[in-house]
Parts: sequence; C-alpha cells; structure tokens
Amino acid sequence: MTKQEKHQKIIELDEHLANKIAAGEVIERPASVVKELLENAIDAKSTQITVKIEESGLKSIEIIDNGEGIAHDEVAVALKRHATSKIKDVDDLFRIRTLGFRGEALPSIASVSELTINTSVADNGDESGTLLVAKGGEIIQNSPAPKRVGTRIKVENLFYNTPARLKYIKSLQAELGHITDIINRLSLAHPEVAFTLINDGREMMKTAGTGDLKQALAGVYGISTAKKMIAISAQDLDFDVTGYVSLPELTRANRNYITVLLNGRYIKNFLINRAIVDGYGSKLMVGRFPIAVIDIKIDPFLADVNVHPTKQEVRISKERELMVLISQAIRQALQPQTLIPDALENLTQQTKPVYPTSKSEQTQLPLQNKSLYYDTERQDFYVKEKATFEKVPETLSELSEAEKLVPDTTEQPEEVKMRETVTLTVADEQAANKTFPELEFLAQMHGTYLLCQSPEGLYIVDQHAAQERVKYEYYRDKIGQVNYDQQQLLAPIFINLPQNDLLTVLEKKDLLAEAGVFLDAYGDNQLILREHPIWMQDDEIESATYELIDLLLDGREVSVKKYREDLAIMIACKSSIKANMFIDAASARDLLQQLAHCENPYNCPHGRPALVAFSNTDLEKMFRRIQQGHKGGWHTQF
Repeated sequence: MTKQEKHQKIIELDEHLANKIAAGEVIERPASVVKELLENAIDAKSTQITVKIEESGLKSIEIIDNGEGIAHDEVAVALKRHATSKIKDVDDLFRIRTLGFRGEALPSIASVSELTINTSVADNGDESGTLLVAKGGEIIQNSPAPKRVGTRIKVENLFYNTPARLKYIKSLQAELGHITDIINRLSLAHPEVAFTLINDGREMMKTAGTGDLKQALAGVYGISTAKKMIAISAQDLDFDVTGYVSLPELTRANRNYITVLLNGRYIKNFLINRAIVDGYGSKLMVGRFPIAVIDIKIDPFLADVNVHPTKQEVRISKERELMVLISQAIRQALQPQTLIPDALENLTQQTKPVYPTSKSEQTQLPLQNKSLYYDTERQDFYVKEKATFEKVPETLSELSEAEKLVPDTTEQPEEVKMRETVTLTVADEQAANKTFPELEFLAQMHGTYLLCQSPEGLYIVDQHAAQERVKYEYYRDKIGQVNYDQQQLLAPIFINLPQNDLLTVLEKKDLLAEAGVFLDAYGDNQLILREHPIWMQDDEIESATYELIDLLLDGREVSVKKYREDLAIMIACKSSIKANMFIDAASARDLLQQLAHCENPYNCPHGRPALVAFSNTDLEKMFRRIQQGHKGGWHTQF
C-alpha cells in the first residue's frame, strides 16, 4: 500500500449521500414521515388534512391537504437540501413561528423512498398544477397536472434502499401506534385543523377541527375523560399559558398523557412536566401523573427550536419563571374544585349493617359525618350512611347514670362483649405468623393509627399500611393463581383510550388474559369488558382494569410474574383505607386479626412499617420509672 493510498483525502459528499445521512437523523420510522409532512401541511395553512397509510406506513403514506400548495417552479427546488420558504436570513432563526424551517424533511424523505407530489397554487393564475415523481432522491418526472386544491404527497416503499433501517422497525401495530400518537398530539396543538386517519382503507380517527380544544380532547381521550378536565389560564409579561388538566382522581401511571405545546409545537421538556405535577401538590399519589394539555405562547425570541433534528427539544429563556407560572395556574384552577374521589361516592351508597359497640366505648366524631366499618363477607370497609354517636361519659357517676337511662335493647355479638383482643383459635394460631404479637385494641388516634397493647408493651399500627399489606397478599395470591372463572357483568364496562394506546393494548391483550382480564375492541376509541375475574371486587372492576392497562402502557419490559406483582401492589394501595378514616372497634380488631395471618405483617408492599412498638422498658424509661444510677445500671422506682 502506497503512502498516497494510506492518506484518506477529505472530499465533499454528493447530495444524495448527504440526504441519506440527514434522513438517518430526521426519518427514524414511518411516524417521522407523517410528522414532517403534517407539519408542512399545517404551515401551508391547511384546515383539512387526511392521512392514508398502508401496512402502518411501510408500504405507503399519503398526506392530502387543502393548503396553499407549491408553485410549479418551486416543486423541484423543494427536494434540494436546506431549501425552505420559512426563513431568509440569520435573524429569522430567532423569530421562528412555523413548525418547519430547516428544509431537510422533503429531501430526506425522498432519498429513502419513492415520492410523488401533486400540488397547485390556488391564486397564481395558472390553469394547471404540478406532478413530480422521485425515486431515491432522483427526479424521474416533473410535468404539469390537473389543477387541484392544496397538495397531495405520497411516500411509497419507505427505506427500500436502506434495508438495515428496516431491522429496527417494530411490529406493524407498534408503528401504527406511533403514527396515531403523532396525529393525536398535533390535533391537540391545532384544534382548528380537521384530521382524518385512514389505515388500510379503514377510517381510524377523525377530529372536527372546530378550534375548541376541549372538543379535541374528547376526540382523543373520550368524552368521559374530557368531562373531568378543567381549564387553566395564566399570563405574565413573557408567557401566556392556557390548557386543560385532569382532576386529581383521573391519573395515569406514566407521563405519556402530558402534552406540552410551545407556539403550536409539541415539545418534550422534563422541567415543565415536573412543574405540572408540582401544581397538584399532595393531591396526587406518588407514582401517579395527570392528563394535561398545556399550551404556551411565547415570544419566539425567548425560545430556541434549532437544537434538535426533530425539533422536539427546545431551549426556553426564563424557564424557571415559566415553571412557577404553570404550577400556580394549576393550583388556582384546582382550589375551588370539589375533589372528592369517586370511590367515596360509591362507599356512601353502601347500606350494609354495622357492628354495634359497647356504650362505655369512647366514640369520636368523624369528618363529614362518615364512619368507616368493615364487612367480613366482602373483606372490605364501607361508610355508614348516617352515623349515630353517644355522649362519652366523663366520670364514673355519669357512666352509671347513662347505663340507667339507656336500656340495653341490642343484642351484641360475642366478640364485642369480650375483651377487645385479637384472640385466635388453635387453627388460627397455626395459620397466623408465630412472631406477631397478640394485640389488644385500645383506641384509634386521628383516624389514622390504631393504639394497641400486648404483654410486651405498646404498639401503634398504621391502618392504611396494615390493610394495604392484607389486600396486597390477597390480590397477589388471587392474581398469581389466575383461573378462567369469570363473573358476567350485568352491564358491560367501556374503556375509552386514544387510538395509539388502544392499538398497544390490543397488541398485548394476551398478557391481559393471563391476569384474567379479557378486553375486545368496540368502536373507534373503545374497548369493552363483558366479564371480570372473580378476584375483582364489584366496586373496583373499572379502576382495576384501568390500572392494569396503565401498567401495559408504562413501556417497561416486565415478566408476567413482575406484572402481576405490580398490579397487586397498585390495586391494594388504591383500595385500602386512608388516613383520617374512622373505624369502630370491631373493624379494628378484624383488621388486626387479618394482619396477624399475613406472610409479612410488618411492612406494607412499598416497604413502610405497618406498626411500631414501645417496649415496657422503653415506657418505664420515658416516664423515669426506672432510672440510671450514678455508678451505672438501672434502678426501678415505685
């Protein structure tokens, strides 16, 4: 090898090779083509855009709009790299108001596909339009064509000349899901545009294009979801923020349902997502995220969109001020709302009998006159519709007088007449955890903690963590031993999802079936549940199904075992009693007895302690009943 051959010369790449390299950055999958062409159609002031695809865009993608069109002498120029009508000089980069501006999309698409453009300009006086055909970036035909309204662009055989790219394409359903997600985001960003998606000859989605964002939300997420969205609005000298956010009761397990728009452009911004969640404060559970569409209007000079090939990452000046503005807008919008979850409404409709309590037992007044009781048959807590309370005698004389005045006409169950201790039969003792103490229930504190005693000392039990552990082990066993015993629903439940999520769920429905949940497609944006596994409780069927779907859509690759584990934890957490819920003594003893039978009664599924203990020695030290002497050692005080 000669010295000249060893030295590699610097050469200028030809235009076609440069376009293929650029396509690697801009065109990752069929959805990238749809995104770039739709943004061009919106920039052309289209009000109606139709997207037709075959085989999820791999065979063909056709975009038809009623926009301004392209003049005959500019069509061929549009296939040249960095040819654009959006900017003229360097200063224009700092005041970009269009979705596209680089001039890379069309040449990049043309370099890896067979491209056909049919377009005309309505008001240029020409009686004909233009038909251009290109293959691999080479123009094959450029001739006059019948005049039309707007532009029709057809992309066929995508990646035909770059077969290596096809190896990274996922299933057709997954690619179709990406396309529908792009159209959903753009329909929310531009509700004034009517979008239609047709896949393999079947119309999958259609928006009205009325300019009403809430109507666009209903078209994407369903009417029931749109009804639980509230408007937000805030302005300062630099930003104008509007949009809709969901009530705290309507959440999802990931951030995929948060849409951030900047001057009509869908962007990804971690800090703004965090500001949205911060606006809810403690109203959101840990690990839950709202549905939100935040539309930010900003002076283009304060935003730099020229930092990423797909223009989804944007640098924003005064980003911290924007975060504060968004959080305040959400906080103010939620403040006047009545944020009572639906689960509580369902509980108040229950009319189950309650356990009577001893007249000498201290009672407390619960919040909003709602007391929580436990039904052993349903293995769940419920709220009594109308609670009655007795005055708590303050002295022994008052207690005696109360007993004389109030006749005992109610026959009390044996467990109420006995000492309030978690006592177990021989069989129960064998089933219970051997190291778990025998607890005697004393009282409930602040509607959150159960105070108990045993021969060893004082115990404080977190009622939510305790029941969460009980329910977790119940659901873990039931879901882990799934059989196909199903309970028919009297009225089917309809699950509303956007098209991209619907396609994902249908693709992974076998995984749902392994958990005992069978969903079928019903309508454009709906799934139908006609029966449910017997381990699902009646008042948790719909919420548990949505939780299961959220786990699917979370994007994590988990095994069926891990999948069932996460599902059991999620259902147990949502269905367990919370703080500030008052329960009677019988219900508390029932909960303690169930906790004693748990495999691990000491922690909730998230790792928080279910109970803490103060030993007798600890108490004696705290009250100085035993004291340390001057020479060391402890001395008992009587």
